Amino acid sequence: MNRKDIIAKDLHLMPLSDEGGYFSETYRSQEKVESEREGSSRSLLTIIYYLMSHDMGGRNYLHSNKSDIVHFFHDGWPVQYITVSPEGKYEEFIVGKDVSKGQVPQLTVKGGYFKAARVMNELKEYETFPGEVPFTLISEAVAPGFDYRDRFVPGLEEVKKLHPNLLQKMEEHIAPDKK
Repeated sequence: MNRKDIIAKDLHLMPLSDEGGYFSETYRSQEKVESEREGSSRSLLTIIYYLMSHDMGGRNYLHSNKSDIVHFFHDGWPVQYITVSPEGKYEEFIVGKDVSKGQVPQLTVKGGYFKAARVMNELKEYETFPGEVPFTLISEAVAPGFDYRDRFVPGLEEVKKLHPNLLQKMEEHIAPDKK
């Protein structure tokens, strides 16, 4: 069994194939906050483990959430994130443990921003043995708490309409079933 499979088993992660890996919700606050969003109230905070794995697609396609999300790096390969603000500001970040190489161990993505991520499997120095399956283990803290009704996955036409000047940069991050 490889390191990715051991982590997935030990943390009781479940497949999340449409998002390139595995996850487990580890915390959902019992405290609620009122919201104007569909369904009205949300948990104050939710936290998940999220393991993106090259053999499960290794990427999290372009989407947005109405809540702020803080990503915390734990193990594996660095992960490249792109974010796009509602005004169209495009940024790239590398979330990982090697701050001397410009990586950041945590990344906050504000609510309403688009984001996408991919495991940087081309970086072979993160293998602990030859041929290891590239993966990234992070946690995501979402406030107000995660609710699928707050998530939006744009298609090609929505991206063309919202950010036509960024289409070339964003197109590779659009889910295949949305093109």
